[in-house]
Amino acid sequence: MKNIIRLLPLIICILAINLDLNAEDYQLQYFQDYKKEHVPFSDYIPRIRLHYQTVPHYLEDYYELYGLKLYYNENTLRRNIERLKTALQCKFRHPSMALVKIQSDGEYFKYRNLMFMHINLIIMRNHMRIASRYDQQTIHFYSAPFAKEINESLDIAEKYYTDALPYWEEAVKYANIASTVKITTDLGFIETERKSIIKGDLDFKKIINDHIGKLRKKRDKLDGMAAIQPN
Repeated sequence: MKNIIRLLPLIICILAINLDLNAEDYQLQYFQDYKKEHVPFSDYIPRIRLHYQTVPHYLEDYYELYGLKLYYNENTLRRNIERLKTALQCKFRHPSMALVKIQSDGEYFKYRNLMFMHINLIIMRNHMRIASRYDQQTIHFYSAPFAKEINESLDIAEKYYTDALPYWEEAVKYANIASTVKITTDLGFIETERKSIIKGDLDFKKIINDHIGKLRKKRDKLDGMAAIQPN
């Protein structure tokens, strides 16, 4: 019994060392398949090393998170706007990890500017989608009793239309910069957007200002109806 008591501290130390080793393996979370007799060296990579593959860090990572389903709501639009605004603050991936094949420094320069242009366009369009949800398309003869609520909705719509304009101006700026490089990248539809902007076929400034002008006319019409509305 005395011998067991004497050996007890040694047994405790051995168990503690074993637990520490197991804890370290658990902390690293090795991708090791113990069923195999021979494990490839690559399987010993800890999960923490794959952080850059699972957590967005680069502009392209946030861009790939963008999505718009057939049926979407305002929260989806707001989430997309925030993700893409974050993307604009991030650096690009290494050219070898770009969304398309990059073969020269000039092509990489154009690629970056095209991505800036495209992301600004998406943010602008999402602002316009939110605005359209608050924009009363038609002021009816029976709308006067709801003038206060409709005016509040029109104010929100005008705010989002106005917020969309700076992103269009940024898109035009980057389209012009990208056009200085006489190389056609593999970003097919984005190249088409750039060409449409440069040629003037796509002019969202005119479209947005037209929406704002119509919105203000609706507000004036609504105020006129409310003024003659009997108490």
